[in-house]
Amino acid sequence: MNNNIAMILLVFALIVIIPTTIVAIVISTVRRNRNKKKELYSGITQGRIDGIQHKGLDCPDIVYVSYNVNGVEYSIKETIKLKSEAIKLGGIPIGQRKTYKLGKISEGDYVTIQYDEANPQNAIITDNDGIINA
Repeated sequence: MNNNIAMILLVFALIVIIPTTIVAIVISTVRRNRNKKKELYSGITQGRIDGIQHKGLDCPDIVYVSYNVNGVEYSIKETIKLKSEAIKLGGIPIGQRKTYKLGKISEGDYVTIQYDEANPQNAIITDNDGIINA
């Protein structure tokens, strides 16, 4: 009897606990790397959205942005992060809608770029923080 319980707990650990721990470690690492870039990249400029590539339901959307530093044009691309908004009927939540963390964006709009002053080709879109991809 005790042997069966031990086996069930071992299987549970292999199926649930270990993958959950791995995902939590990956998410933590990604978040830490992004925060480190935000601290290190002290240059700030505006970048123009050159395009948004919609990849479908199973793949994240990608935003292409160009920006200028000291007369040199650079470009970056990032997957667009999402945020959740509740859909309510009166005051009762009935679902949720995913929207871009950057808000309603389209080609030609401007976003804030943080870049490494020593190497301006290294940059991030400032407000595109999050772990849920579009």
